[in-house]
Amino acid sequence: MVRQRVAAVLLVVLCGQALAARASWEADLRQMGYLFLHLSNINVINGLNLSREQAVKLYRISREIEAAAERPPSLRGRMHPELAKVRKTWLELRALLVKGENPSEELRNRVNAARVAESKVLRTTLRSEPLGATTRCANCHRAPRPAESLSGEPMSTTPANKKLVDLAHMEGLYGRRGLAKLVANSSRIQAILTDGQKSILGSFACCLAPPEDLSDPMRAGQAEAGSKAIDLLRKVRQCPDRLWPLVRQRILERVDQITHAVSPAANADRKAVAREGVAKALDRARSASDVEFALEKEVLAKAAKAAIVPPQGDAPHKAAYFLMIPGASKVYAAYIKRLAKAKNGGTGGR
Repeated sequence: MVRQRVAAVLLVVLCGQALAARASWEADLRQMGYLFLHLSNINVINGLNLSREQAVKLYRISREIEAAAERPPSLRGRMHPELAKVRKTWLELRALLVKGENPSEELRNRVNAARVAESKVLRTTLRSEPLGATTRCANCHRAPRPAESLSGEPMSTTPANKKLVDLAHMEGLYGRRGLAKLVANSSRIQAILTDGQKSILGSFACCLAPPEDLSDPMRAGQAEAGSKAIDLLRKVRQCPDRLWPLVRQRILERVDQITHAVSPAANADRKAVAREGVAKALDRARSASDVEFALEKEVLAKAAKAAIVPPQGDAPHKAAYFLMIPGASKVYAAYIKRLAKAKNGGTGGR
């Protein structure tokens, strides 16, 4: 009888520990997902050249949506060790972005390295298929296990589960009431924007570091597109013929790593498409004459980037989604303050 009681108590304790671990992992995932989108939101607000009138209107709507939405995660406390390192680096970036300052090249590199580390953790926890038709993170991500490596291909986003995954990400960010409020205000938000701003947001993709040029829709949301890709193509043209096969192979291996960083669920087919697109750009850069390269270099750079990060098309409520991330009201308030400071002769505005 005593043994049975001890066993029962032990079972309760173990079940409680398992539930606590599951809840902790769910919280970790929501923190990282929120922070990634929160940084994207800051870059959008800073990069669209909003007027004060626009910013004030968007600030007021963001307050209304935040009142209905889930509260943002605290971004503090214990979490998975690798993710905690990522969070620390991204919060360092956030502190600069909120003030309207650009990160150094050294910080950009650390931010990108942190993205690779985060994607690796996410990739090795993806299930082969969702457990059920709910929006819990744990339906797609099992808790990480020490010293366990990826076996086989993780779950990829298919037409069958894409809607569920998208809904999980949106509801995880806004909550059901917040998401309903967002949709109800979508046309109101659109009416505040200029046609140029709408066009930029239509092709915007999530980003961590500020884009090089938000006015170029192909670059919107991707800090590593443009000049760096063109510099790589220039170096490709200068590579000696005897070294080119090895260099080409190394670049394409790097493409696999970047594809995983961009999309942790990327499968063999997705990586093959990215490799093929980049390979075509590399080979054309090698074969083009100086005049041809001068004319085509930007197109080739964009094609290489698009192979790894497919351009994001417009979608219903997309502008509202990126402009109203919970916590955006504080970003708008900081932006408005900088505008006022710049108008009064300060140096902290845009």
